[in-house]
Amino acid sequence: KITKLKYTDANGRLCVLGVFQDMSDSLRISREKASSKESYEKARSSGVIFSYIAQALAQGYESLFYVDLNTEQFIEYRSDADGVGLSEVRRGWHFFEEGQEAAMVNIHPEDRDEVIRAMDRKTLVAALDQNPFYMITYRMMIDQNPKYVNMKITRMQDDERFIILSITDVDEQIKHRQAVQRLQEEQTAYSRISALAGEFLCIYVMVPETGFYREYSSSAGLEAFVMPKEGTDFFSDFRENSIRIVHPDEKNRVFTALTMENVMQEIQNNGIFTLTFRMILEDEPRYVQLKAAIVEESDGERMVIGVNDIDAQVRQEEEYGRRLAQAKIEANIDALTGIKNRNAYRVYEERLNAQIEINSAPEFAIVLLDVNDLKKVNDTEGHKAGDQFLRDACKIICMTFKRSPVFRVGGDEFVALCQGDDFSRLAELTEIMRVHNENALADGGIVIALGVSCYENDANVAQVYERADQKMYENKRQLKERKKLQG
Repeated sequence: KITKLKYTDANGRLCVLGVFQDMSDSLRISREKASSKESYEKARSSGVIFSYIAQALAQGYESLFYVDLNTEQFIEYRSDADGVGLSEVRRGWHFFEEGQEAAMVNIHPEDRDEVIRAMDRKTLVAALDQNPFYMITYRMMIDQNPKYVNMKITRMQDDERFIILSITDVDEQIKHRQAVQRLQEEQTAYSRISALAGEFLCIYVMVPETGFYREYSSSAGLEAFVMPKEGTDFFSDFRENSIRIVHPDEKNRVFTALTMENVMQEIQNNGIFTLTFRMILEDEPRYVQLKAAIVEESDGERMVIGVNDIDAQVRQEEEYGRRLAQAKIEANIDALTGIKNRNAYRVYEERLNAQIEINSAPEFAIVLLDVNDLKKVNDTEGHKAGDQFLRDACKIICMTFKRSPVFRVGGDEFVALCQGDDFSRLAELTEIMRVHNENALADGGIVIALGVSCYENDANVAQVYERADQKMYENKRQLKERKKLQG
C-alpha cells in the first residue's frame, strides 16, 4: 500500500512524501477468510453477553475473595456503589488467620464457632476434596443488628491451588423463609391445640415488653368480639372491645383481673394465667375461659393468649356436680324416715375417731334407741302400718334430741349423737324419754327403749357405742316386763 503526502518544507519548496506499507497478511485474511469478520463479530458479541452475565452475578455480593491456598495470598473484591459490578478493594496475606480474627468480631455469637471451623484451612480443603463447593449460612453483626449472609467456597477447576470465596446477602430470603415456616408451625400447633382443648374463639400473640400483639386465629363464633388484627396494648384493647359482651355480673371481676401486672404475676407464680367468666354471645350467656402463658421463641419471650368456649363443659360439670351432690345426699339419707342413715353415721364416727387419735375429741354421748313392737305391728297390721309406726317413732326421737344428728342405723334402731347443748342437757332429755315411755305403756303408745353412754377417753367411738347398746337392751328388757305386768 503506497500513501503519498504533498507538503511545503521550511525553505518554501513543494515536496512529496511517499510511504510504502506491506499489506500482504491483511489482504490474505480479508480475501481468503472472509468469514473471519463474522467470527470476530460473534466473539465480540459473546464477550459482551458474558460481561453482562458477570455484572449480573456480581450484584448481591457483600464480598468476594480470590485466594491462593498454598501462599494464603488473597484479593478482596466488593460490589460497586451502584451494585452493577465488583471492584478490587485490597490484597493481603494470611487469609485464614485474618478470617478467624474477623469472625470473632463480626459474627453472631451463636454462629461464631461454626464459621471459625469453616475458616480453618485443613478443614476447608478436606471439605472441598469431598464436594465441589462448601456453603454455610450465618448471621453477621452489622451496626449491632444480625444479618443473614451466605458464604460459598469453590475451587478453580483449572487450578486447584485457588479458591473463590463469596459472601452474599440472604437476609431477606432467610427471614421470609423463617416467617413462612413459623406460620406453618403455628398452624400445625393450633390444629393440635384445638383438637385437645376444644374451640378457641380467638388466639393472640403478644410481646410482653411492648404490649404489641397480633391476631393468630379468630373464630366466626365471636363476631361480636371485634378486636383489631394487631395493636400496641392488648389488655386495653381487650377491655374496650369486650365491655359490651362480658356478662354484667362479671365485668368488675374480669376487668380488675385482666391487667398486664396481674397476668404476669400469675404466670410467674403458677406458669399460667386462667380466668373463667361469662360472655353474652348470640344473646345467650356462655362460659369462656381466657388463658395466657409465656413461651420462649428465637427472638424473645412471647405471651400467647387464648379465649376458649367452655360453655358445654362447664354446664356438664355443673349438672354432674348437682347429680353427685344429690347422690351423696341420697346415699346418706334414710329413704323411709328422711333422716341420716348408717352410712352417714359411719362418716361421723370416722371423724370422731380421728379427733380421738390426736387427743382433741369434744365431749359427746351416744344415745342408742330401739322401737319396741315393730314386728308385732308388721305381723298384725301390715308393713305399711309398720313403716308409719317407724316414722312416728322417728319424729318422737328427733323432737326430743332437736340439736343432735339422729341416724337410723337398723330396722328399728336409731342413734342420737349428742354434743354441745344436748350433751349438757343429757339428763333432762333422758328424763323426757322416760316420761314418754311411762305414758306410752299406759295408753298403748310407741315405746322406745334407750341406752346412754358418754365418751370417757375411750380408744374409739365403738367402745362408747357398745356401752350404750348394753344399756339399751337392759332398758328394753325392763320395759317389756313392765308391759307384761300392766297387761
